[in-house]
Amino acid sequence: MTRDDPRAIAARLCYTLGPSMFFANRSVNRLAVHTALQQLAWCMSGAFFGVYLLRAGLAPSILFLASAGVLALRFVMRPLVLIVAPRLGLRQTLVIGTLLSALQYPAVGLVHGADVMLVGFCAIGALAGVFYWPCYHAFFATLGDREYRGSQVGVRQVLMGIAAVLGPAAGGVMLTSFGAWVAFGAAAAVGALAAVPLFAVREPHLARQSPRGAYAASWSGVWLFAADGWMLAGAMLAWDITMFRALQSRFDQFGGTLALAALAGALGSVVLGRFIDLGHARRVIGFNAAMLCTGILLRAFCTLSPTAVIAVALVTTMLGGMYVPVLMTAFYNAAKSSPCPFRFQFAAEAGWDCGGASVSVLAALLCGAGLSPQATILLALPAVLVQARLLARVYRLRPPAGPARLEPAPSTPLP
Repeated sequence: MTRDDPRAIAARLCYTLGPSMFFANRSVNRLAVHTALQQLAWCMSGAFFGVYLLRAGLAPSILFLASAGVLALRFVMRPLVLIVAPRLGLRQTLVIGTLLSALQYPAVGLVHGADVMLVGFCAIGALAGVFYWPCYHAFFATLGDREYRGSQVGVRQVLMGIAAVLGPAAGGVMLTSFGAWVAFGAAAAVGALAAVPLFAVREPHLARQSPRGAYAASWSGVWLFAADGWMLAGAMLAWDITMFRALQSRFDQFGGTLALAALAGALGSVVLGRFIDLGHARRVIGFNAAMLCTGILLRAFCTLSPTAVIAVALVTTMLGGMYVPVLMTAFYNAAKSSPCPFRFQFAAEAGWDCGGASVSVLAALLCGAGLSPQATILLALPAVLVQARLLARVYRLRPPAGPARLEPAPSTPLP
């Protein structure tokens, strides 16, 4: 036995024995700490953006248009990251995106209607997304372990779930008791602190020139994220508006409901992520689609009493607990196997912007025509079915010699 063999065996045991398998990759651990802090900041403040602006006097149709504007600006400005990241490196670019994300929290406190400050707030949010998301996903895709991707995504979701429990509760209380500047200022401080762990994360290599076939290999990610953007961008804002109105427009009650729902959603993430790693992804894809469709229908047709809305929030978030592990396991593995994970993420984020902006504009038109925001939640339903088909095509089944496992198929354009 060579000297390296015991180390290899020990590393393998770290991944296969109990909870230790989740924490053997130090780079993923540190990235998870960053993610938890970033999520905490978002849940303290960003989760209240829509309802804060609604209470400031903006109509739902204007909120949907503002959301579409952010995504359209992000799409237009996205090439900036192709200029900055190869020169500064992924880490520095991700730090810039993190700090810009923190800046958007106090910026929303300056918005008091459909005015120039709303445009400035949207511009900051768009620029933050341009620099942050392609770099973040490139880090996680490159540094994570393909064979344990579901578990690592699942554990990341648990840490984000903890932040999603603490953040809305704290943000709702601060908004109610101390006002916007205290709540949004605290979120900005936490968001800036999220940049610190990034300096201890190993930086992936980024080629200055795009490798051959980098963008051709990204079509699977583009279509998956376009469906994700269509599914989430409009329905999440519509549900937030519906909940807030049902809870008498109180920030503390809204934040408490978000916290309880996040706790319910975190329960299944790790178990379901491990279920994917053990080779059951095809069954999980079908079950996940069924649960998402059920959740959409419950949210779209529930009564508007506080008890009913809270119950539906808990049930639907718990039913959707497997969504991120199912989607991102396939997505990250496809990105890691591509010629350039960063450019894969760049193209996929453009798909998200297109899907999200399109559904937001459609929701704005429907609300302007007199439809309730709650009814626009149904727009997400077709995207669930399309994405399930895309996921089934991105994965392929190995010959059944031993436990069946699913692997990403070769990256080819999807219809």
